[in-house]
Amino acid sequence: MTGGEIATAVAEQRLPGRVWMYANYHCNIACLYCLTESGPKVARRALSPDTMLTIGRQAKQLGFTHLGVTGGETFLQPHMPDVLAALADLLPTVALTNATLFSRRLLERVAPLAGRDIALQISLDRPDADVNDAMRAPDNFRKVITAIPALVERGI
Repeated sequence: MTGGEIATAVAEQRLPGRVWMYANYHCNIACLYCLTESGPKVARRALSPDTMLTIGRQAKQLGFTHLGVTGGETFLQPHMPDVLAALADLLPTVALTNATLFSRRLLERVAPLAGRDIALQISLDRPDADVNDAMRAPDNFRKVITAIPALVERGI
């Protein structure tokens, strides 16, 4: 397909509008059901910031309308807040996260995402902490429900 044909296919919804990037496969938790088999013991494979930005620029040129970033846990990569900001400047972007790493320091680093066309999709599997944590990791529920309002307070 040519670039024009791809743009037409996206516009006609014959192709999805979002290009997904697997930023990494490493994760700080090991969910029982992980489709990508990510976890703490998985070899560290990751897309470089330059590669992700190149993909984002190419997606925009080809007529795609959105970008998605997933992993493993995307925020294990220290450059992720800056990369997400740059991607969101190209196209609306969604990033998947387990939201367990949002320390005060990381919350400060993601502050520039506020006001940009970016959303964080946060994983929380069950409304009961014990059941959720049994599937994901100890103390996962508490970390997630603490991170969500902290992110919202910062406009993310």
